[in-house]
Amino acid sequence: MRLIRQLAATVGLSVLSLGSAAAGAGALVIATTWPAQAAITDSPGGATGSVDPSSVTPGSSVTFQVFCASLDTASATLAGATLSLPEQIPMDKESAAGVFSATVTLPSSIRPATYTVNMDCSDGSSATATLTVTTLPKRGVGVQTGDGTTSTQTNTGLAAGGLALAGVGVMTGLVALRRRYALQRRYPTRQQ
Repeated sequence: MRLIRQLAATVGLSVLSLGSAAAGAGALVIATTWPAQAAITDSPGGATGSVDPSSVTPGSSVTFQVFCASLDTASATLAGATLSLPEQIPMDKESAAGVFSATVTLPSSIRPATYTVNMDCSDGSSATATLTVTTLPKRGVGVQTGDGTTSTQTNTGLAAGGLALAGVGVMTGLVALRRRYALQRRYPTRQQ
């Protein structure tokens, strides 16, 4: 009975450590591939511009924001012609002085590319923001999740790799238990 408890504990610890390593690797992949939420561009005109999100698909809403050089700036405009929008789009004044924003919906016909959008302040300063438009995801295409039902490819080796790692953990636990058990049989301790 004691051997079975030791085996269960070792296997459990092996699987737990493998699961922790896999979760850490997954978190690292997510952290390094997650898209930026805002692109901020500093321009020589003294103003600073941003776009949120910085990477979108056609038909998405995007918010542009400009921080004008002067706090007394009365207005700002967004040059929308590069995005197939009206040429001059007035920006709304924010609660902070010299800050303006405009939320626009991109046309569904916009081509995937990287666009540089100009924002002009009435004080003469200007800024740019860079927006990346990507292609629309194909209908029915899911995220790469291994051999799951939403995966675009099956049998990519992710499931086999995970199973192999779990098997290595179990084998390592068994070898450690066998060695420990053999040592106990060879050098028994006296119980008094």
